Amino acid sequence: MCCFQEVYEGALKVYAMKLHPGMEIKSALIEFVKANNISSAFIITCCGSVRKCQIRYATCDGVEKGKDFNAVKVKISEILCRNFEITSLVGTLCKDGAHLHVTLGDNEGNTISGHVIGSLFVQTTAEIVLGTACGINFSRQYDESTGFNELVVSKSPET
Repeated sequence: MCCFQEVYEGALKVYAMKLHPGMEIKSALIEFVKANNISSAFIITCCGSVRKCQIRYATCDGVEKGKDFNAVKVKISEILCRNFEITSLVGTLCKDGAHLHVTLGDNEGNTISGHVIGSLFVQTTAEIVLGTACGINFSRQYDESTGFNELVVSKSPET
C-alpha cells in the first residue's frame, strides 16, 4: 500500500537558463516562476558557483542559537562570503515562495549544506534547468505541526 496521501501526474515542461556573475539565484528563480505563471516548478539541476550565500543548518527541536547540544555548538544560520562550487541545488518553487536546499564545495573539497534562507549570489555562472509538471499546482500553507509554510500539491484548476 502506498504511503502517499494523494499522487498527481502531469507532463514535464523544461526551462534551461544561465545566470551571470552578481545575479541572485533565489530571487531570479522566484521572479521567473511568477513572470511565466508557473504553478509547479522544481529544480532539475544546477551547476555553477556562488560568492555569497545565506543558509540555515539542520536543527533539533528546542535548540537555540549558541546553545550547546551534545557538546557540539549548533549554528542556526550563517552568511558565507567566499567562493563555493554549487554541487547541488534542489527545491520547489511556486507563486507563494520557494523551498530550496543547497550543497556547496569549497577550495579544499569540504562541503556545507542547508536550507537557503537568504541570497545566493553567482560568482561565475549558474546553469539551471527548471522543470514544471503541467496540470499540477504547488502552493505553500502554514502548517501548525511544523511551524513552517509547507508544500501543498493539487491538480491545477484548468485541468
